[in-house]
Amino acid sequence: MSTRQTYHGLGFILLIFALFSGNWFLWLFGGFFFFMSGLASWWARNLTRWVQVEWSADQSRVMPGTPITVRLRLHNRSWLPLPGTLVQFSLPDHVVPEQADEVVERNARTWIRFRFHLPMRKTAERTFVITPHKRGVLWLGEAQFETIPLFGEAAEALVLPFSFSVLVYPLPLPIPPLDTGTSEPEGSRVTRSHPIEDVTFLRGVRAYSPGDRLKHIHWKASAKTGLLQTRLFEPTANPKWIVIGHILPSYEPVLQKHNDAVNERTISGLAALSVLCRRQSLSYELLLTVRQRGREHYHQTAGSGKAHHIQIMTHLAKLHQYAPTSLAAVLHRLEQQSAAEARIVIVTPRLDEPALEMIERLTRRGHHITVLDVSQDQPVIRRYGLAAANQRRVSCR
Repeated sequence: MSTRQTYHGLGFILLIFALFSGNWFLWLFGGFFFFMSGLASWWARNLTRWVQVEWSADQSRVMPGTPITVRLRLHNRSWLPLPGTLVQFSLPDHVVPEQADEVVERNARTWIRFRFHLPMRKTAERTFVITPHKRGVLWLGEAQFETIPLFGEAAEALVLPFSFSVLVYPLPLPIPPLDTGTSEPEGSRVTRSHPIEDVTFLRGVRAYSPGDRLKHIHWKASAKTGLLQTRLFEPTANPKWIVIGHILPSYEPVLQKHNDAVNERTISGLAALSVLCRRQSLSYELLLTVRQRGREHYHQTAGSGKAHHIQIMTHLAKLHQYAPTSLAAVLHRLEQQSAAEARIVIVTPRLDEPALEMIERLTRRGHHITVLDVSQDQPVIRRYGLAAANQRRVSCR
């Protein structure tokens, strides 16, 4: 018999005696037992109104294997103490927690538990460390809360809502040295690339115009002329890359093969190319052989700089549920829309016959195609077209 049932039994007996004796004290005393039972039920239903959980971390965007310091706060806004309080969270199994009171592995999830002793109208705080080892979005929306009930029964888990998320970027794959096509003077070759200014070659000065950068002002020339003068630089033609990521289906029934590990290497290879373009200030656009937003493939327009790099890495981190399409269809689109002599980099674990035929057609148009093969643990670079011919000519010399 539980404590609640004992209270109900005592209250019922007292009310029976009060009914036959007419004693008002027995009526009050018997009703007190039922009142305490109802009070305990009301307290359990409304406990989440007075108890709140708060979660904050020192980082919100990390690479795999980076420790994240988390500060957990539990607020008790009621006028009753909460001894023996248990708070637990569920994390993916690839997240390694440290400094937790208890860690339990269950159903491919990691449960971390913390015990608090909350005085009335006080806040308790704990600090611990979590280390994610896979890309993706680590999102938490609720915590399970347990405390000692008023009647000493089995504690029921209550849900405390809160919001917390950490974005884990894909780890860049170590790739062999890649020819980036260094910048050349604008007049040395015919190009359709957008001309930009190379700050390493100064060709003169001009009068200052509103909107010019302060770091481009020539202060010595400005002092001699008495007017602000802005530096002029030699124009260059910086090549633009077209990066294509070939994503395979998660499972192929015909081959009876899972491709999750291969797709992870492909995504890591795309992340490595994005880091390379960011370091060398190269402009690039990204195409993925996955359907998204009603389109046959994902397309990120050309860009460069930190904002473009973060946008690419964020999409690669969130890429999980996808419907793959054909690589040959993406290459056929480039045949119709891309300019001649474009630099195309294909990250793929497998090249089928239609894709090889499209690569041959693109090379005949003068495109420079580089294939980064990620079918094995060590990536391999293969070049097609003019780049491959130049490489063979250099090796013969």
